[in-house]
Amino acid sequence: MEDCLVYFFTGFLDAGKTTTIGEWANNDAFRGRKIVILVTEEGEVEYDDLDFPDTKPVIISKELSEINKELMFDIELTHKPDVLFIEWNGSVSPGKFFDEVDVPERWALAAAVVVNNAVTYNEYYKNMQTFFADYYRFCDTAVFNRVDPEVNNIPKLRGSVKSVNPGINLTFLDKEGNMLDIGNYLPYDLSKDVCEIVPDDFGLFWTDALDNVARYNGKKIKITGQAMVYREFKGKAFAIQRQAYTCCSADIGQITLLCFYDVKPNFPVGQWLNVTGTVRYFQDQQNGQTFDVPCLQVEEYAITSKPENEIIYFS
Repeated sequence: MEDCLVYFFTGFLDAGKTTTIGEWANNDAFRGRKIVILVTEEGEVEYDDLDFPDTKPVIISKELSEINKELMFDIELTHKPDVLFIEWNGSVSPGKFFDEVDVPERWALAAAVVVNNAVTYNEYYKNMQTFFADYYRFCDTAVFNRVDPEVNNIPKLRGSVKSVNPGINLTFLDKEGNMLDIGNYLPYDLSKDVCEIVPDDFGLFWTDALDNVARYNGKKIKITGQAMVYREFKGKAFAIQRQAYTCCSADIGQITLLCFYDVKPNFPVGQWLNVTGTVRYFQDQQNGQTFDVPCLQVEEYAITSKPENEIIYFS
């Protein structure tokens, strides 16, 4: 028997989980396949309100206290689904499911998705950052719906996610459900001969450059960071760093941009530098995966004053 594809959805109430699941379930790829939707909370939209012209999913509603190994194996035995959508109660960590609930061997996680409502996101994120960090650590995809580019700062929304999980996939949808390209809303202009990245946008540049090699490779930029030197580069490179605040005061890490340059003995280690150079990429490995990592081929640098905000914030 083929694998049952499992799609896990979480997010706060009124984020749009039910509507999103309904749209995914109607995908042509699932036509003719047996679909089960496991619901763990009641939202403003009910599945009975949705149109399923090509599929007739089985809807199972349960309390979170009922989500356990026995239920999962009962669903497998009774329905033998080809596709299972789980609408998880967003007020409980996804870890409650992934860490504690055993599932049948043929169930394969196809995607873990957090759905965010851009209209209410900033208020929720400001007050519950640790909760969102938990979403992003467990999920591989984040969807922002109801985005208004005139109101919502798309790069900031993106940064709040990527600062926690740089590898997560992101989708932005406008009020009509059309996909938005973040490249159209960057706060700096990559078409300029030298694109200046202001200090507050260091984190945005870093996270966007990780995902968009074609957008940045070969572009000349000017960027600010604190200078560091590492012995392993044997005088052929230095780095500029910024501290980044992700979800809480205890969760501050370093973003490091490698800068290739012949470092002299009097190099100003620890000073803040404006660095001008061309974006290039090198390959690095982490957890068995290979990543294209941005770096700079430096043309020049100059000592500058530290920025007003020494720590990067993604909110």
